[in-house]
Amino acid sequence: MDSAKIESITDYKQTPRGRQEYWNTELTAAEKRLRDWRKESNKIVQRYLGKNAKNINSKMFKLNLLNSNIKTVMSMLYGQLPRPDVSRRDSTGNDDIARVASEVMERLLRLDVQDNAQSYDSTLHSVLLDRLLGGLGVARVRYEMQEVQMDAEMADPAQGMLQMQQTALYEDAPIEYVYWEDLLWGWGRNFSELPWIAFRAYMTRDEVEERFGKDKAMQVKYKTQQVSNEENGEDSDLNSAWQKAEIWEIWCKTERKVYWYSPGCTTILDEQPDPLELTNFFPCPPFLLANQTTSLYIPTPDFTLAKDLYNQIDVLQTRIAILTDAVKVVGVYDQSSTGVKRMLSEGVENDLIPVDNWALFAEKGGLRGQVDWLPIEAVVNALTQLQQLRDETIGLLQQVTGMADVMRGDLGNAYEGVGQTQIKTKFGSARLQALQEQFARFVSDLVQLKAEVIGKHFEAETILQKSGAEFSFDAPLMPQAVQLIKSEQFPLRIEIRPETMSQMDYAQMQAERTEYLQGMAGFLQAAAPLIEQDPRTMPFMLQMLKWTMAGFKGSKEIEGVMDQAIDAASQPQEQEGQEKPDPEQIRAQLQLQLEDKRAQAKQQEQQQKHQFDLEMREADRIADIQTKQAEMEFRKEEKEFETMAELEILAAKMESDVQTELLTSRINAQQAEAAGEVEIEKEMIKARNDIRKLQIQKRADADIKVIEKTLDEDIERQKQVNQTNAEDV
Repeated sequence: MDSAKIESITDYKQTPRGRQEYWNTELTAAEKRLRDWRKESNKIVQRYLGKNAKNINSKMFKLNLLNSNIKTVMSMLYGQLPRPDVSRRDSTGNDDIARVASEVMERLLRLDVQDNAQSYDSTLHSVLLDRLLGGLGVARVRYEMQEVQMDAEMADPAQGMLQMQQTALYEDAPIEYVYWEDLLWGWGRNFSELPWIAFRAYMTRDEVEERFGKDKAMQVKYKTQQVSNEENGEDSDLNSAWQKAEIWEIWCKTERKVYWYSPGCTTILDEQPDPLELTNFFPCPPFLLANQTTSLYIPTPDFTLAKDLYNQIDVLQTRIAILTDAVKVVGVYDQSSTGVKRMLSEGVENDLIPVDNWALFAEKGGLRGQVDWLPIEAVVNALTQLQQLRDETIGLLQQVTGMADVMRGDLGNAYEGVGQTQIKTKFGSARLQALQEQFARFVSDLVQLKAEVIGKHFEAETILQKSGAEFSFDAPLMPQAVQLIKSEQFPLRIEIRPETMSQMDYAQMQAERTEYLQGMAGFLQAAAPLIEQDPRTMPFMLQMLKWTMAGFKGSKEIEGVMDQAIDAASQPQEQEGQEKPDPEQIRAQLQLQLEDKRAQAKQQEQQQKHQFDLEMREADRIADIQTKQAEMEFRKEEKEFETMAELEILAAKMESDVQTELLTSRINAQQAEAAGEVEIEKEMIKARNDIRKLQIQKRADADIKVIEKTLDEDIERQKQVNQTNAEDV
């Protein structure tokens, strides 16, 4: 049945064989829809690695700016592991249970990131690299549970009764990377319209038999797992040594079921109802998609938008390399003039080379008439123009790709203020900030799914154990907080800020905290006279302070202390008959709490300073490496400049020697001939020189025309190669 003519799901029987036929039709249509994008993405990956794709001229000089640009962007987008920030959906209310629940979940997620740092780093790095190369980055969440039982123990040896002891369950919600070629999805214009998403996995015969049974393992076809379906064949050295089965895990949102499908099998391998019971069903967040449009949910790689510029730069660099090889001091000389050869091979400064039959040598035009150099002026001029055009094209590429935005914050004007530079940096890198926020939003959604899986499937004991929060300051509220986490309405919101994954700005963090402390000091100073006049207003003032504090990041740890202060301030109103506490004692307690908070803040500041020092040292090390590389490049350019200068000096020296020889020959001729023959000899010499000049000029013009014709032919051949490459791409 044609995949474009499905009218109803009832066209396929609701049997394992019918479901196999239906999903075979859907997956085949999806592979056709994504075929061109996959082929283009494989070529981009090969170009990123500096490898020659098929039908590409191997002699082309490739200036791999793609690799440089992507590494630069990746270093700015992702530099450290994320720090999940869990908060209540409504942070303005006096809901201590929700506050403690968010603190428990935040501790659990942060400890999980620390314990599985290598896995998180590998997954996020791979997802971001896929987004920058092929335009699609995907990761998903799983739920793993395993029951572990201990050996049987004798409960009553006399009666021979056995008793089984069962340990706590092992539960985990790992985050897994999904390779972009191991993903298919249904037709839709955006992520919310996708009817299904399929994830591919390769399983050995033993794994298939353990998962689906021995009968299904016999039906499945096994083949060699390849690096990429587009680049290497069955006999490639890069293929896996294992024969594996291709298994597709299909999450069907319309039916809220999961199917396991294998190409070539006669029936569906397995089907289950919604295993994770997530709010949005899919176990992955919206894809990290490049250049999304509303016509069809399919990526367009960033490289595709600037491919013509990348190709043009390679063409220009190839021509520059060819002309650079042509720039050399070569020429021809009269074979009978042995002195000319000795002058070039043996001559040093202040050295004279003897010439046999000087009169005949001078009659032939001297050194100028014996040596003819390759004209390199036209080649050097063409080389200079090509280098200028290449640099202009690179600048245009940086404008198109957004790399120029990274440098717009530089202090280009000596009279420009620091504030102006900060404004330029902020607005000049708008596209890079948008990509940072997109990546941070993807990671936030991914961790949100993980938290939802934890809340719906983890046992309460597992949550408390993994979070390590049962010994915290709010331990009495832990049971209710865990029950709130496991409730149907997940009350928590998870956010990961872009700056927590790129570069830590400790100055900004300290500025925010300092600004808050200054505002709180002003509030307390204004509220102190009112509290002294009527102590009953203290709980209301503390409530206002708590409401203000809830809007700041990291305030959940201090809200518990604020709640106790509010309860202590409200206690005299509830128990009017009791004796009022001593104000000096209250002041002393508050002073102790303040000193404790100051000590904690100082300790945190020292830790942050130590971390900042480590990062600064690493930045200095990287800067030193970059400086050394720049010095090496400068020395290389300086050496090339010195070589060109020496060539120019040599040419000028040779020209001066020629003029000296001509002048010497004229003097010798005047001394040898009689006074009456001097004028005739002058005219003859002048005529011969004019004729020689005309001959030299004609030969130079002919050589220039030959070089220009050769360059035109090279340019025409390169155009044909580029046209062929463009048609292939």
